[in-house]
Amino acid sequence: MRNLMTAAVVLTGLAFLPAARAAAPAEVQKALQADYNDRDGAVSRKDIEGTLAHYAPDFTSVSSVGKMHDLKEERVDFLKTFRTVKSSVTRSTIQKVTLNKAGAEAAVVVRRRGTLLVFNPQTQASNTVVLEGAYQDTWAKRGGAWLLTREQASSFKATMDGRPL
Repeated sequence: MRNLMTAAVVLTGLAFLPAARAAAPAEVQKALQADYNDRDGAVSRKDIEGTLAHYAPDFTSVSSVGKMHDLKEERVDFLKTFRTVKSSVTRSTIQKVTLNKAGAEAAVVVRRRGTLLVFNPQTQASNTVVLEGAYQDTWAKRGGAWLLTREQASSFKATMDGRPL
């Protein structure tokens, strides 16, 4: 009987503990915007590890024309780009964040604009490339950190010296 009473007291006490709560969308948006800012800065520094620091190992990217690739291919694409870029400025801006009920996954609408000064070895000249896109990103909370699991381009536009590419 004594054990039953002790259990009842413990269970009653647990009812008054603050419930664990999922993060609010505004808190998540602030954290994810900081992650995008980290990535944008790393891209400008041509820092591949910093660029991919917030990517999940099972990351998938889907281009605006439906081409898919994984984290390994994303790394290769960034490294190729870094070789020809003299300087760049990238800015990612979150438009909307939607959390799942558990608060462990976030669907993010983000706009990204990058301006790159690119060296063209064929012409021995530098060109300005502007990349603009809208993306539907999926982030998952894993091990206490938000990781980018999927990036889907919904629109993408590129120009070089003001002319469409």
